[in-house]
Amino acid sequence: MCGMRESLVQARTRLVNTIRGWLRGQLKGSGLRLGGPVAMPKKMRAYFESQQLEFPAFVLRQLETIDLLSEQIKKANQELEALAKGSDLCQRLMTVPGVGPLTSLRFVSAIDRIDRFKNAHQLESYLGLTPGEDSSSDRRRITSITKAGSASARWILVQAAWCALRTRARHPMCEWAREVARRRGTFKAIVALARKIAGILYALWRDGTRYEPFYRLEPIVAASA
Repeated sequence: MCGMRESLVQARTRLVNTIRGWLRGQLKGSGLRLGGPVAMPKKMRAYFESQQLEFPAFVLRQLETIDLLSEQIKKANQELEALAKGSDLCQRLMTVPGVGPLTSLRFVSAIDRIDRFKNAHQLESYLGLTPGEDSSSDRRRITSITKAGSASARWILVQAAWCALRTRARHPMCEWAREVARRRGTFKAIVALARKIAGILYALWRDGTRYEPFYRLEPIVAASA
């Protein structure tokens, strides 16, 4: 089901990019801001009406199709949300900051069985989120991430990292990522956070637990003499 939704999103993206390309030639210097794919058709119609401009038929067909695809994507999102809410595993995975219904479902679909992996690092490597290596007998060089495995699962974990950083800025995991960003740059920090999220999801699935960012240590009380 995630793949079907993704196909709808890709089709809408292609149409949106086509419209944007057409507008660059037609409305250069207009200052029109189109926003996201859902708002774009409405903003374009309002602008053309205010300027008393008429849509070419081929553009109007594109806008109508974008509206239709947006409605279908909305319905798909609702169905996926219901599916995730009905899964105990997805509910536990969604306790991690940045992880919503689509991320949890895509992750579960990509991994299938958690017992295929001995540890979190093996799973992270399977998803292509670990650095590669280009070494010889006299040197060792670490490269960027391998990008092996499911590209869609890797992409959605990166999106989960961005979401966590935007919405849970003071969370310990996000504070750690910001520290990485200060030392190594934002892109590497986001990838590192996506890798950390993948490792946490692995642990929750393996252990049947929910995410708890803080652990309380009980005080050690000396026994009375």
